[in-house]
Amino acid sequence: MRIDNVSARYGSLIVVGPKSRELLSQLTRADLSNAAFPWLSVRTIDIGYTKAVALRVNYVGELGWEFHHPIEQQVALFDHLMEAGKEFGIRPYGIKAMSSLSIEKSYRLVPRELSIEYSAYESGLDRFVHPNKGEFLGRDALVAGREKGLNWNFVTMEVHGVSDADSDTRGSEPIYSKGKLVGRATNGGFGWRVNKSLALGMVRPEYATLDTELEIKILDKTFKASVIAESPYDADNLKLRA
Repeated sequence: MRIDNVSARYGSLIVVGPKSRELLSQLTRADLSNAAFPWLSVRTIDIGYTKAVALRVNYVGELGWEFHHPIEQQVALFDHLMEAGKEFGIRPYGIKAMSSLSIEKSYRLVPRELSIEYSAYESGLDRFVHPNKGEFLGRDALVAGREKGLNWNFVTMEVHGVSDADSDTRGSEPIYSKGKLVGRATNGGFGWRVNKSLALGMVRPEYATLDTELEIKILDKTFKASVIAESPYDADNLKLRA
């Protein structure tokens, strides 16, 4: 058996937004409709002058595609996308924008919410874990931990009283309940689509119930926070499935 590291041979570009299908339709003859290319599916398509592995996924919670392509064609592909996207007002976006959008969807991130500190159940990945489908590495310990009782639960919180970006959660801030330390924030920021300051965190299970009132200490100031439902933006994933 031979394994080759081909990471340096490929690049990736992500096109996301409500007009992404219209934009991409100008660069490919592939059928990008929901029927032919549904959410979470993968196709190899021609786009511009290159061939790319296209995934109907993204990390911001909108209609979009992720393209994996030969690295030597990345600049040409980028230029084609930007040229075709002019009429749609296309703009590059940075990591902070992506992070803000992902937090509004309660998306987990390695190594924050997804790490060796927490089990898959503690990170809220129940729907992806199927211990009844056979053996896998760590299965017995995972099941035993769930039966014993989880130490942590993943939560999404709204932080109240935040007046500027300097007061938004960044990660690793302590979370309290009536002065008692009950968890820590793992990520956070301002959600521009929902117009709320949001935080993701891991708390003791008894404090993970919806509407539980908590406090979070950010830059030596204490703010009230409340546990809210996951994915405060587009909870039914209608944008992703558009």
